[in-house]
Amino acid sequence: MKWIDAHCHVGLGLMNGMEEHQLLEQMDRYGIETAVVAPWDQAVAVHNREGNDYVRRLTEKHPDRLAAFCTVNPWFGQQALDELERCAKSGMSGLKLHPVYQGFQLTDPFILPLIEKAVDFGLPIYIATGTPVSSLPMALSYVADLFPEGTFIQGHFGFPDFWIDAVPSVRKSSNIYIDTAYNMLSSIENAIRLFGAERVLFSTDSPYLSIRHETRKLLDLDITEEQRRLIGRDNMWKHLSKGGR
Repeated sequence: MKWIDAHCHVGLGLMNGMEEHQLLEQMDRYGIETAVVAPWDQAVAVHNREGNDYVRRLTEKHPDRLAAFCTVNPWFGQQALDELERCAKSGMSGLKLHPVYQGFQLTDPFILPLIEKAVDFGLPIYIATGTPVSSLPMALSYVADLFPEGTFIQGHFGFPDFWIDAVPSVRKSSNIYIDTAYNMLSSIENAIRLFGAERVLFSTDSPYLSIRHETRKLLDLDITEEQRRLIGRDNMWKHLSKGGR
């Protein structure tokens, strides 16, 4: 079975980095068919257009292997809205927001026009959660409930500080999905029991985590092969098909 990695990064940042050839080499080694790529840390925080153009070019170069999520910092206001529209019209597959890197809280009103535009374009929205006070799971539930037609991916499933709140946030909001990165096997298996495999997505968040270890974790889950296929590939393929891919 070939997998879809729902979230990783390319480009050389301040905290970590991975270049195109390194990602493709590891994808081939560990059976990953497609990877969803987002820009590096500085591009997420500030240099949005540069990062977005970089990952978009990679998907044009490797259309069968890579899909791109753009990123925009909500503090840039109309500039952020224009950049999101540009990326959506260019065929990018989703939006990545990072409240910690980008310096906002999920309950800040000025992020709502950006969320609304992404939902209007049919883009899934990946939001890293788990770090106080910016990115709390229940705050994501609040936003998801404002846009019930949207698709939200709760990155890291509340790890490390809010993994307990992550469970009620997903139970409350049926349009929130979770990814497997950072979480223990027991936490992922519990989520599958509570929400169903249909709401769980395999991701590596590489290069911050090891592609080898995260893929091994997917294979080690005590679940059926049908559930593994949903988590490892089919669920994310459905979300990519809704977006620009």
